[in-house]
Amino acid sequence: MKPPVDTPPVLYFRAPSPAPPRYLPHGRPRWMCKTASAVLAAIAMSSASELVSSKTYGFVGTGTMSSAIVRGLATLNTPPAAILVSPRNAEKAAALCEAFPGLVTVAADNQAVLDGSEVIFIGVLPTITEETCRALSFKPTHMVVSLVSTAPLDGLRAWCAPVPHESVVRAIPLPPVAKHKGATILTPPHALVTAIFDSLGTAIPVETETMMRKMLPVTGLMGQFYAMQRATQAWVVGQGVPAEDAAKYVGAIFHCITYDTAEAGVETFDHLVKEQTPGGINEQVVRELTEAGAYTALSDSLDGILARVEGRPAPQKRKRPYQSDDAA
Repeated sequence: MKPPVDTPPVLYFRAPSPAPPRYLPHGRPRWMCKTASAVLAAIAMSSASELVSSKTYGFVGTGTMSSAIVRGLATLNTPPAAILVSPRNAEKAAALCEAFPGLVTVAADNQAVLDGSEVIFIGVLPTITEETCRALSFKPTHMVVSLVSTAPLDGLRAWCAPVPHESVVRAIPLPPVAKHKGATILTPPHALVTAIFDSLGTAIPVETETMMRKMLPVTGLMGQFYAMQRATQAWVVGQGVPAEDAAKYVGAIFHCITYDTAEAGVETFDHLVKEQTPGGINEQVVRELTEAGAYTALSDSLDGILARVEGRPAPQKRKRPYQSDDAA
């Protein structure tokens, strides 16, 4: 039957047949595997978060790094029930209490920190680490995380007895843990400590102290990174750009361009360098800095830091300073 004259005709289309799902060798569609992986990752993340928030934390020493970790823990979506800090640095301890009332408490002394905590962070000067630890009464149930970069595991295990050896871990975090953007090397691998530093950024557990020492020099690039930003800002200002605009843009650019490497794989850096357009401005900077020896100088500096860490003389190298003069 024809529709009435004033009714617009209805057009009918045959829907295309859906493409068959791509299957993996074991017969499951790829989308199902990806979904399952995402669910499992979410469950694992939730479990790790619950593990971190279920503990009480104590800090022997309240320096810059300890304060950063306290701030990171206190601002988690589910923060721990209690954080105790030692009164050693009264100003920093008071600032943490003021920032997180009811969560952070200043203990009467270092022993009171241990008595009220399950996870103990040791963040004192290397010269007093042994003395400080030996003066305390640890329990076998304590988890000890040393932030002292030069204190060896063997020493820490002896000084913190009767804490089991597997419950004594060394960690080398950086201040951005306060904003959950840190990068932390730790050894030996430990599920709880890895979960703690993953919640504060990225944790990199390694099997041995030797491997940790080989990676430690990279932390010395932080100042160089800031110096490169400062030099860039100075150049932009020199072109007549207002200092405030230059600072804001340089900070944003450096922050922006590191995003692609936040979760780097083995080939990430090589791929990103090679994808720069031949003859383009990025390729030009890489080429000119290579010719000037900038990356050789970087490698030499890392060699020198590693020598300091390992307590041996730095490699002797003839260095030829780069000079930039106007052509005659």
